[in-house]
Amino acid sequence: MGISVFAVDRAYDDQTLQALIKMEVACRIGLESLPQLPKESEDALREPIETLCRTTQRVVERLSPGYKRRPV
Repeated sequence: MGISVFAVDRAYDDQTLQALIKMEVACRIGLESLPQLPKESEDALREPIETLCRTTQRVVERLSPGYKRRPV
């Protein structure tokens, strides 16, 4: 059992959706961690992580149109 951080109106394929949600959460954690890295590493990683986050979020929204991230 994992943490539920999203509200979803309907399940697509629960395993797929949960995996994508975990990836999106991991992306946000990665972005929050970037400032703690050396500047060169932060600069090299920021764009690929942001791209992964946006892509993952779009896929989750496509698979589950009612998807909404719960406020923290």
